Amino acid sequence: MEHVENETEELIQKLVTLNVADDEEEITALLKTLRLLLTKGNTHQETLARSVEFAGFLDAVALNPLMRTEHRVVHNLSLQVLANSVVNNETTQALTWNRHGAKICEQASAAPLGSSNNVLLMIMYNIYLSGRSLISDLVALRTCLSLWRALNEDQCTYNFEYLHFFLEHFIVQNGRACVACYQKLETEDRVAFLDYVAHYLRENSPNGEVTLFLLQHFAKEFRVKSDCLLRETLKLKHELHPREVHTLLRIIASASGSEKYANVYYADQSLFINVSSLLRCLVSAGKEPDGGGLDKPMTKLEEVALSSGIDAGYEKKVSYELKTLLVRCSANLLCDNKANKGYCLDTQLLPTLLECTTMDARNPLMREWSILAIRNACINCPEAQQVIAGLTMQGSAPNDILTELNLDMGALRISDRLQ
Repeated sequence: MEHVENETEELIQKLVTLNVADDEEEITALLKTLRLLLTKGNTHQETLARSVEFAGFLDAVALNPLMRTEHRVVHNLSLQVLANSVVNNETTQALTWNRHGAKICEQASAAPLGSSNNVLLMIMYNIYLSGRSLISDLVALRTCLSLWRALNEDQCTYNFEYLHFFLEHFIVQNGRACVACYQKLETEDRVAFLDYVAHYLRENSPNGEVTLFLLQHFAKEFRVKSDCLLRETLKLKHELHPREVHTLLRIIASASGSEKYANVYYADQSLFINVSSLLRCLVSAGKEPDGGGLDKPMTKLEEVALSSGIDAGYEKKVSYELKTLLVRCSANLLCDNKANKGYCLDTQLLPTLLECTTMDARNPLMREWSILAIRNACINCPEAQQVIAGLTMQGSAPNDILTELNLDMGALRISDRLQ
């Protein structure tokens, strides 16, 4: 045992006397030897974790962001040594986290993004799963969301596997803890978390289904906060961010249309009433002279052209795809749902859905989803069929794009509407 401690201690003493700038090759060799040595028993790990000298080396190299670019090989190797020191060892996990935890969290999402971030999250993941509550759920989730935001902002394509392991643990296995943390997150982190869940659903839930408790909570959050989309000001009592509501809606639209999750909202009639009411309000507001304070629909070719005076970033606004998502949710929630079909009639949603059968660059595929929604409302529902049958066609609804393209003549011809 003493020989083991001496062997590890000797490597540490050699390492800390060297200078990274002058002795990089020798430091690299020592770190590789130390990395292998740590796989041979707990004693090696604990000798390393208790070393004050090596802790200083880690602060200067492994947890120093400048080293990521200036001495990348040494930096990565030192992180791997740190990672090996905490594997399956509760003693070293406690020592390491108490001494380096704050910097590990900070550096896990630091630039430049790459393998270093993944190794730091791997270290956190091992300590977190030990079950000793060294890392709280909230700290773990915030750290992961910080990295998720960073990689989206940088459009980074590196595969951060431990980021996915961590976040999937929350949304698949630990839904209740996830909801508790969600309530404590700042708006920016809540939006990032919801964005990850939406991403996970788009990928068809590759590593397990999102917990029922979490999905139901999202519906509750949407019902409570959805009216902020209709406010003229964002200075709300709780400073709710419309982006949060928009992303909640994306999740509900995705889940309600999935075979895996279709039954989650089947009996939630209040959700359907809320979605359909919001859709009616948006369509009604759009008829006002000022558009009800909402972004005006884009129905002209000139508005989507490169030379258009409309802000090219309209696709990044909360108004983008909003009506489409509401119509999509309505279509999904009406499918084979007798109760919701009844509420569709009671709230007179069908005329609103018919008004959504138009082309609008701000709401791609809104026309197609509205047709599906009308179809789902009418199947096995004579009352809804009677509503549609009672309508009288007064001609084609005006549409600037169709007029410009002369599609009503059966051919594609560009014409000048001013002539």
